[in-house]
Amino acid sequence: MVRALRDVSLEVRTGEVLGLIGENGAGKSTLIGVLSGTVRPDAGTMIVDGAPAPLGDPRRLSALGVSVVVQEQALVESLRVYENIYLGREALVTGRGFSRARRMRTAASELLRDMHIDDIRADALVADLTYPQRQLVEIAKAFASAQLTDRPPLILLDEPTSALSEHEVELLFSLIERWRSRVAFIYVSHILQDVLRLSTRLLVLRDGEVIDTLPNEGITDARLHELMVGRERSVDYYRGHEQRGASSPEPIIQVVGGTKSGVFADVDLAVRPGEIVGVAGVVGSGKSELAAVFAGAEKLDAGSIVVAGTQRSRWTVPHAVKNGVLYVPPERANDSLFTTMPVRSNISIGFLDLITSRWSGLLQLATERSKTADLADRLHVKTQSLSTPIGELSGGNQQKAVFARWLGRECRVLVLDDPTRGIDVGTREEIYTLIRGLAAQGVGVLLCAESLEEIIGLADRILVLKDGRVAAEIPAPATAKPTEVDVVRYMM
Repeated sequence: MVRALRDVSLEVRTGEVLGLIGENGAGKSTLIGVLSGTVRPDAGTMIVDGAPAPLGDPRRLSALGVSVVVQEQALVESLRVYENIYLGREALVTGRGFSRARRMRTAASELLRDMHIDDIRADALVADLTYPQRQLVEIAKAFASAQLTDRPPLILLDEPTSALSEHEVELLFSLIERWRSRVAFIYVSHILQDVLRLSTRLLVLRDGEVIDTLPNEGITDARLHELMVGRERSVDYYRGHEQRGASSPEPIIQVVGGTKSGVFADVDLAVRPGEIVGVAGVVGSGKSELAAVFAGAEKLDAGSIVVAGTQRSRWTVPHAVKNGVLYVPPERANDSLFTTMPVRSNISIGFLDLITSRWSGLLQLATERSKTADLADRLHVKTQSLSTPIGELSGGNQQKAVFARWLGRECRVLVLDDPTRGIDVGTREEIYTLIRGLAAQGVGVLLCAESLEEIIGLADRILVLKDGRVAAEIPAPATAKPTEVDVVRYMM
């Protein structure tokens, strides 16, 4: 039996922002689940506003003023924004029938206005919103819950900025500052600079135990890293790779004059063997859609895709996989994982065609067990068993399983869209080492990421997109890395 938490105690008061940090698998998500009621602990008590609280009962905890924003979104796409914001709390909005709907819509509009969220209408369908916009609705839902209670509210923010642009992050931070006098916050993030900026106190978890609780005074992110993982951050954390010369000048894959209506236009981009190409740009610049085009997940409206010197009239995900162009998309839970299926199945699904008998068409189970075990061990996937549903693993271990899936077959190009989103610093080091190792073996890598530090540190050259067009191409050899300012000036 694996214990996710061991004798964890914490307290937070109105006016405080408690920063909760730790590696993936440290127990942060489990602790947030306990506090929000979605996880019932084996032992322990919870006190809210001086009175015992019902553990394992999210509805009653919500009524006591506890609300949560989690990284994996839980909105109902077929409902409108205002319906999602007040879902399950409609009775707290006075009136019935059309009157109640009108009052909810008005209240949601006022809340969005107070949060300075100007590009989301209260009556918009959630299905029509972008992923970052839906994240803002999740945040608005938590703040609405705080407004509806007559008790001092507690808002749990679990990786709330993982999908937000820099502007949207600043909106959230200003909102926390404005509400702090009337709300207690617990803030979870792998972006240590954000935790240090917002928090009044810090709680560090490691292997399910509290390592330290300390005031946020004179603490550096390097010190937090050491507390989290039990070692200092390696000096080559971001920038320690050697420049790799391409084994061939010919691209493995390239987009020529690529255009996707309303997203990007006239993009030329090639990926060569052993090369890491970074794509930088703000949210909405077209970088994610460009990555999806390379992987066959989206189609071009104009232009062409050329693979190994041959123009491809059809380019889909099956074509890409067959040609060794493999994809790690940004929304892990929605696009990469079968959360109720075992870890083993989530890994082997990437190479089922390679372990199926040619004669019977049946899966060779012994081969599957052996191969997935080797891959999970190689990538240090922490799990009680490969039969464990992958949804029970931490985000970092889920992501390592996704990488393991593609290492089970020949990889010529790895297309990565924000591969370390919501992942702790220790696991990032492992993934960076893996990416560099694959490039050293001749794999071409196309890397899109929100973190400029990540792109600059890993890439050999950087393509900057602005409003869907190539604004610059910047060399980034190990001996002459550009600064973030050098890249940002082409993005804005």
